Amino acid sequence: MQRLIIIGNGFDRAHKLPTEYSDFMKQLTGEHAKFYNTICQYIPEDSLWASFEDALAELDDEQLQDDNYCYLLGYGDENWRDSAHHDFQYMIGEALSFASDIPQYFSKWIRSIDTDVSPIMPAHIVDKSNLYLSFNYTDTLEMVYNIPTKNILYIHGKARRGDELIVGHHSDDLVQDEPEPQFDSEEEHQIYYDNYDEDVRVTEAKGIIKSYFKSTYKDTETIIEANRVFFNSLSQISEIYIYGHSLSDIDFAYFEEVHNSVSPCCKWYISYHNDDDYIRARKFVLSLKLSNYQYYKV
Repeated sequence: MQRLIIIGNGFDRAHKLPTEYSDFMKQLTGEHAKFYNTICQYIPEDSLWASFEDALAELDDEQLQDDNYCYLLGYGDENWRDSAHHDFQYMIGEALSFASDIPQYFSKWIRSIDTDVSPIMPAHIVDKSNLYLSFNYTDTLEMVYNIPTKNILYIHGKARRGDELIVGHHSDDLVQDEPEPQFDSEEEHQIYYDNYDEDVRVTEAKGIIKSYFKSTYKDTETIIEANRVFFNSLSQISEIYIYGHSLSDIDFAYFEEVHNSVSPCCKWYISYHNDDDYIRARKFVLSLKLSNYQYYKV
């Protein structure tokens, strides 16, 4: 029997490891206050520490532009200087510079977590012969259960291996480029652009904001293709255990890929911890159109 074990953060939390987003917040406020204040300036704090990745899509870009409007000097302003061509865009970029540092701070936090804990999972479930798909950045499987590294796909990277961790939202609409307007005639084309009088500095600032959303986007399609060998290896899997994963929409594409890669006869065992988990599990089963499954409470 070949088995795939899929684990999420609930796996680490069950081992009493401090891997909640609130734990990340505590480290930032204690050691990296500047970064913490910057990232919280235009993203709601409550959202960040409840669901960090989703919250990256909640950037208040309108407030960001309003707060820096004072740098958008008119060309006839008495304080005009050549640098004013770029001041507004520069300040927008500075406010969003935290985005490129997220993987670094995330990795530092994960590497500070001591995974020297006792095993709690049954040996017949977490076995060295299984394949593992881990959504965690920790090395708990290897350190606690001696699972061979070659049997584990860390789909978003492994901190102690020095990977650049993949952390991001999955709001497709925020990363789509605006379609070019279509015109039936040259006259319509000219009328459109004659009426398009947005300041070029504002246009460039919007481009910087768009780049932020793209840089904090979790491109699941690209990630899946980069790990095509792993997904292609799942054809002989007869059982799948999902343990400690929230089954959120942000990762649904991976589960679809697993579903498409395994046999239709494959049985799914889906864990839940409380009533909310159970509701999400039921929604997951319906969305994935599973027919051979079983829930189990942990």
